Amino acid sequence: MLFNSIHFSIFATIVILAYFYLPKKTQKTWLLISSLYFYAVFKVPFILLLLVSIFITYYFTRLLVGTENPRLKKLYLSSSILGNLSILYFFKYIDFSFVAWNTLLGLNSCDPGYIQKWGIILPMGISFFTLQAISYTVDVHRKIIPIHKSLSEFALFISFFPQLVAGPILRAKDILPQFEGFKDFHSENFYLGMRQLSWGFFKKTILADPVANVVDIIYGNPGQYDWTMMWLAAFLHAIQLYCDFSGYSDIAIGLGRILGFHIPKNFNRPFFAINLSDLWARWHISLSSWLRDYVYISLGGNRVNPARGYFNVFITFFLSGLWHGADWAVLAWGTFHSVLIVIERYLFSFKKIKKFMESIPQYIIWIYPFFIFTFALFFFRAKPTQGMTGMEVALFMIERAFSFNQGLTINLTLPIWILLGVLFLVDLFQERKEDFFEKFHSHRLYSWLLSGFVLGICFLIYSVSISQPFVYFQF
Repeated sequence: MLFNSIHFSIFATIVILAYFYLPKKTQKTWLLISSLYFYAVFKVPFILLLLVSIFITYYFTRLLVGTENPRLKKLYLSSSILGNLSILYFFKYIDFSFVAWNTLLGLNSCDPGYIQKWGIILPMGISFFTLQAISYTVDVHRKIIPIHKSLSEFALFISFFPQLVAGPILRAKDILPQFEGFKDFHSENFYLGMRQLSWGFFKKTILADPVANVVDIIYGNPGQYDWTMMWLAAFLHAIQLYCDFSGYSDIAIGLGRILGFHIPKNFNRPFFAINLSDLWARWHISLSSWLRDYVYISLGGNRVNPARGYFNVFITFFLSGLWHGADWAVLAWGTFHSVLIVIERYLFSFKKIKKFMESIPQYIIWIYPFFIFTFALFFFRAKPTQGMTGMEVALFMIERAFSFNQGLTINLTLPIWILLGVLFLVDLFQERKEDFFEKFHSHRLYSWLLSGFVLGICFLIYSVSISQPFVYFQF
């Protein structure tokens, strides 16, 4: 069930209205049933997979807490982690493992030892709820949080529908305490939630989807288009990804707020970052912080010798790339970022270089990480086409982007450019002064009118067109 659909609008309205009329004992049960239904709409059998993750995590974590034997603790901890990683590996990476085996050994379909792909369907949200489950077990093991005794509340923590299929990746310490007690309707939560919803739908429906149409056309047949169109496609794809994914996060946060839950923000104006590390600290914050806490720190972080420290950084960002997809081009994208971030950290360790960078005006500094991010998207977005692999498409587009070859061009309509300008101005003003728009939002009538107008436009679009899935559903 897509957020940007009439089906979801009806679903969310029923869930919210019923939620606030139900007594305390049934509120959480209603949310759990609603969340499972929400996930079942994508594909009913996937519910079993979600439940397996929930039961594995819950019971192995209880066993972990219930023993004082260090070996058993390690066994139960490993079983919970490996159980979830096995689910993720089988459904997301098993087919790519076969492709990698065949490619590395140079095997063709007629050769002995060649392994045919199984055609495993990727379940929605598997990359999100498995990491969320792992973080729970590790946090209990580290005694960051106590064991949660209620299975139904734990199941709700894993399956909470606003963020289930595309994040943010929640931490138990942030959300489980919020499940305690009765949630009454508060007009302030409703107002702030609707405001966040409208901003999210604006980014997804009014910006990301129209921009995606242009990106798809150019990437679909890059050989026909001018070299400038290669750069336009990369630039627009960066905007599309940001609007699409941060739009989903805004909708999730808004829905959670209406229901009385505070979901942490997942984006912090990444295109105003001062370097690549800063950009990734601002982009998909819940994944970046997850990798920092459960991979980087577990490897030793920066508490080791410099060489090992750079290795830890590389592995952490490489796994971030691997998390995004099982594909050679996506792996190249992740490796590209990993190498550059290691180089960046090494160079910035010299005081003279760091001081020089700090002397450059910030609006110029912003160009560097944004350009690197945009350039790398040639690998991230490329898909097989016209007999070429995704990697070949990416390399072809990069070559064409620097060759200055002529071809067809596409002109964006003026309204799209204006709306893109609005997006960057809003982020710029908030970057300079985060509460800049709070003065405007203090005028509730104007804020309600603007939110209602945006949501009304989006509703009309959903009623007459086929909604595009959110990009991060595929991860």
